[in-house]
Amino acid sequence: MAKGQPTTADLLAIYAGRRHQLIHETEEVRQQLADAIRAAAAEGMAQVAIVKATGYTREQVRLIVAGRTR
Repeated sequence: MAKGQPTTADLLAIYAGRRHQLIHETEEVRQQLADAIRAAAAEGMAQVAIVKATGYTREQVRLIVAGRTR
């Protein structure tokens, strides 16, 4: 490996760290989206509009609104 280039072990550590960071960020966004879906439903937004805006299925939206999933 050329001088100054990261080793394979370095790359593993870098990518594993990034993966963990992305998992954490994804969980935060998932919770925020679920909260927004519940708020939209509480304000009377049609389920079909929520489905269109989120790309979730009607069943996923129904479960989120019912509080059975995050």
